[in-house]
Amino acid sequence: MTSGHRLFVYKIPNGLTVKNPCTHDIWSAVGHREASILGGGPLNAFGRDFAAAGHVWSEALCRQDSDGDGKSNGEELGDPDCTWTPGQAPKVSLGLSHPGVCEPMNDAVCASKNDWVDCTLDTEFTCDAINQPDVRNLTIRFPRTKVPALETSYVCFNFELPDDQEYHLIATEAIIDNNNVMHHMVLSSCNDDVGLTEAPEDCMMGRQGCDAILSLWTVGLSGECFNPKVGFRIGKGATTMLSLQHHWTNPSLSEEYYDSSGLILYYTPKLREYNAGVFTVGQVSLTIPPGQDSVTEQGTCTEYCSKETFSGDIHILSAYNHMHYLGIAQNFSIIRPGESPLRITNDDPYSYDSPVLNEYKTPITVHPGDELTTFCTFQSRSRSEVTTYGQGSYEEMCFVFFTFYPVENATENQCNQYGKVNLCGDYDSCDFETIFDVTNAKTKAMIDMILEHCDETGATCKASCPAAVHEMRKENACIRVNYEFIYDTYKDYAHPTMLKFLTALESCDHQEPKPTTPTSMVTPAPPMTGSASMFMDIIKHLDSRPLLQNIIMNVNYNYNQPRSNDDSAEHSAEMH
Repeated sequence: MTSGHRLFVYKIPNGLTVKNPCTHDIWSAVGHREASILGGGPLNAFGRDFAAAGHVWSEALCRQDSDGDGKSNGEELGDPDCTWTPGQAPKVSLGLSHPGVCEPMNDAVCASKNDWVDCTLDTEFTCDAINQPDVRNLTIRFPRTKVPALETSYVCFNFELPDDQEYHLIATEAIIDNNNVMHHMVLSSCNDDVGLTEAPEDCMMGRQGCDAILSLWTVGLSGECFNPKVGFRIGKGATTMLSLQHHWTNPSLSEEYYDSSGLILYYTPKLREYNAGVFTVGQVSLTIPPGQDSVTEQGTCTEYCSKETFSGDIHILSAYNHMHYLGIAQNFSIIRPGESPLRITNDDPYSYDSPVLNEYKTPITVHPGDELTTFCTFQSRSRSEVTTYGQGSYEEMCFVFFTFYPVENATENQCNQYGKVNLCGDYDSCDFETIFDVTNAKTKAMIDMILEHCDETGATCKASCPAAVHEMRKENACIRVNYEFIYDTYKDYAHPTMLKFLTALESCDHQEPKPTTPTSMVTPAPPMTGSASMFMDIIKHLDSRPLLQNIIMNVNYNYNQPRSNDDSAEHSAEMH
């Protein structure tokens, strides 16, 4: 089992998702003491037993307890009944553990068995700026807190900041108390009406009112040292309350873990040239079928949304891709009219447990009107059920986070999509209950205006048509923000009045071109049925703002019923 482990992982259940108990990263060479994807070197206890079994997953090997922790190999790898065969989805894909490493690691029984396992993390933090005489520091840590016996926990605790004057946060250094459970931390600033918390509390993906990200830490990083040009505003006149979120991962479901990890904040009254922010682009509707080698989804901040969101140029300093355990590749690009896509990140392969922080010595400029797109590729061979969007480690996400300046040029801190619905600007002013009901007075008036001023046969461009189309877009948020989505949905319904409306819209050369977004790269619209609530799921997974609250119930339709990315275009920005 030296060079063939990349084939052997397919011969054991969940062979691609066995975790490293030290870092929770994937232990790629399951049968070796060396966890890396290259494999080789001495075998661990499971590797020796697997070799003795002829590199075959047999019932005997399944029922063995190779690492001596009281659980059979089958129990640890998700085949408790020892019925799995190669090519099948394992019966269990959650709560797995390593069949060659005795767990939990801090158990007295396991101490002598794991003397070959080195959990030391070499992550010394270096940042020249923190040694300047004007720089101060503040340590924020969780009190000693019991870690729930759950696969995934999101817990938040709030901290007060000095309010005597304005400061710039210029760096954060991680303090990791328990690397058996710490996966990542998110530091966010809070609104003025958010107070202190008495104890750490469950908060899933973040505390309400604390949605502006300042800093991220994850396994493999020692901290963040921000670009010398920028800082995050804190203190008087800015934010004086922070929320620190811990993401704990406890795959062994141990009830013995405690944690008091945190951050050292480095800040200065000597304000830097620019104020920084963190921005998010992504997709908040994911449906990943089981047993697939490759499923690609995309999230786009469209040209329209980019113009709505950015009041001037912004400059990207660093970017960080984010998916969960099914994610295998992700990239993020800027698409500018008339130019080739500019690739900003390209994690292929991608690892949820070993994310890459892409930093740019030369900042990358984004203009209002540039399209920002991230493509996420998932592999679901280990799943027997559909995986959807969600906060849990075994649900999925598709986001890119980037640090930028100046923060004043962004009116929002995110620009996402729900399928093909753009969540930007005043999108929540769109009344989805009525826009698809041709008998609704407001919708009927919109359609009648276009049919009056534009040629419903498409043969000619009437003189009054351009002004009518402009007025419609100005007055109707649905058309203004989500033209392509409305267009495609009207076309799919094939209602005669809707088809005449679309033809009239296209009767003048100035009108928006017919949408060209490849349907294979986005979440399709729900099935079109006469009494179905087409948008029943739109707000289920949107947790960042009050979204589409009046869309989801009792919709009655009273009638008959990004550009693809250029994989060859790589950016030339220098990374370090």
